[in-house]
Amino acid sequence: MRIAYFTNEYSQQRQREKPVYIYPVLMAMEAEYYRQKGHQVFWNGYKGQVDRIILTPEGLPFLKLPAPDRLWTKAFDPKYQKYGNYKYHPATHMQVADGCWHGKCSFCVENKKEYCVRSIDDVMKEIADCRRLGFKEIFDDSGTFPIGNWLDQFCRTIIDQDWKIKLGCNMRITKDINFSLMKDAGFRMILFGVESINQKTLDRLNKGVKADDIETVIRDAARSGLDAHLSFMHGYGWESYNEECNTLGFVHKMLKKGYAKTAQVSLYQEEGQDSVDRGIGGRLYHVCRFPEFWFNKIKDFKEWEDFLYMIKGIRSGLANSRKNLHNSRR
Repeated sequence: MRIAYFTNEYSQQRQREKPVYIYPVLMAMEAEYYRQKGHQVFWNGYKGQVDRIILTPEGLPFLKLPAPDRLWTKAFDPKYQKYGNYKYHPATHMQVADGCWHGKCSFCVENKKEYCVRSIDDVMKEIADCRRLGFKEIFDDSGTFPIGNWLDQFCRTIIDQDWKIKLGCNMRITKDINFSLMKDAGFRMILFGVESINQKTLDRLNKGVKADDIETVIRDAARSGLDAHLSFMHGYGWESYNEECNTLGFVHKMLKKGYAKTAQVSLYQEEGQDSVDRGIGGRLYHVCRFPEFWFNKIKDFKEWEDFLYMIKGIRSGLANSRKNLHNSRR
């Protein structure tokens, strides 16, 4: 069979609101699956007739998928290297799990999806291949990175190998994580989905998180030397303006104190639910007006990459701020 894959800014992005080029690791894994089955597979182009054109991941059995061929799928392409959460270059994405171990958040694409986790040996082989290719940082884009015994064993295996590679991942807010062990294993950044600081909203979203635990977990990660990246939403139809400001104020506080290094915001979108854009999104970037924020940014400078990472964040923040301002005037 002749199969052609075509990728775009949404291929590895869960939010339709924010088109961004991210290395499409899941599509690359599925493409490699077909290649190893003996099919003729084309990546972003083809010659002659093809039997199938694939534009999005198909949802093939995750645990049967091989690691992607990052040379064939052009993981070094500059458009992927511009991804904002990369600090060390070249960098790439991987995916050790499919779905989320909580899997109950009402708004999330991982809701009710089976959670599948690859073996540690399989993941280690992929990381070894990334190191061989020269990648310096890997971000895992599983809906939620595994925790518990799997995480502990993974970290200890990395430590035993003494691999000098930086790692990042998506994680739920939970107190049952050994952040110090993750730091020792080479983890640099943790992306936390905060969504809201208001308990009634967390309950309505079925987040399974206590609002009082959010700051504790973020502080614990920061004190272990990890860079926390916070993701939250605005525009919940049932929240008041003051409640939205509570969440914004909390995120500003975490950024000003240096407990969170970066943050992003998106408009709440869930089928059958109303959202109201009150202009909160663009105000995330007002944190730049506070000297305390810049003091903690500059205090963290230890190497040239820290400066470049800050500059990239400033450019991204300015672009998003202008976009939010434009949308608010429409």
